[in-house]
Amino acid sequence: MGCAAAPGCIASSIILALHPVKELVRSVVADAKIGSSAAGNAPSDSSHHPERCGVIRPYAPAGHRHQAEILQETGIDVMLSAHAVEMVRGISSTIHIDLKKEVKEKEIWSLLRNAYNDEPFIRIVKSKKGVFRFPEPKILAGSNLCDIGFELDEAHNRLILFSSLDNLMKGAAGSAVQCMNLIFRVEETKGLEFPGLHPI
Repeated sequence: MGCAAAPGCIASSIILALHPVKELVRSVVADAKIGSSAAGNAPSDSSHHPERCGVIRPYAPAGHRHQAEILQETGIDVMLSAHAVEMVRGISSTIHIDLKKEVKEKEIWSLLRNAYNDEPFIRIVKSKKGVFRFPEPKILAGSNLCDIGFELDEAHNRLILFSSLDNLMKGAAGSAVQCMNLIFRVEETKGLEFPGLHPI
């Protein structure tokens, strides 16, 4: 039996957010902020805690290797920059879309719900109050969830998408287990029901 790889963590966060709205896109600029675990297990100066502590460090302002995966899956050539930030696991992507036409918020809700209503690991997160009004990687640690949110900037005909996940789960091992479940025709959620380490 052949073997297929799931997209990388940054690619996963951006592909899942873009997929439902890709027909609206004129151009896209994405900024991904990622924890130290994405750098792998080999120690380096950049992953050493005293150097990592307190940083928001651009490490791939252009030409990130995940851009090819995003283009392959969405057909969109995303302008992507990545930052290393002070967290261990998690990724938060902010995706700025220049829209082809004017849209209303209810249309964005409709596109997201139609795409993801039946998906067990994707939640739409957008609230007017509370601490977690938009996707937040902290509450996803240990889960196979990807949270997607949005804000519509009607004044500039711009859609801002927010996508967060645990880069070690939905961005790596969790997606691999999910794919294995589908290949072997077992329940897609088997072994992946853990809701996360942060109580909400």
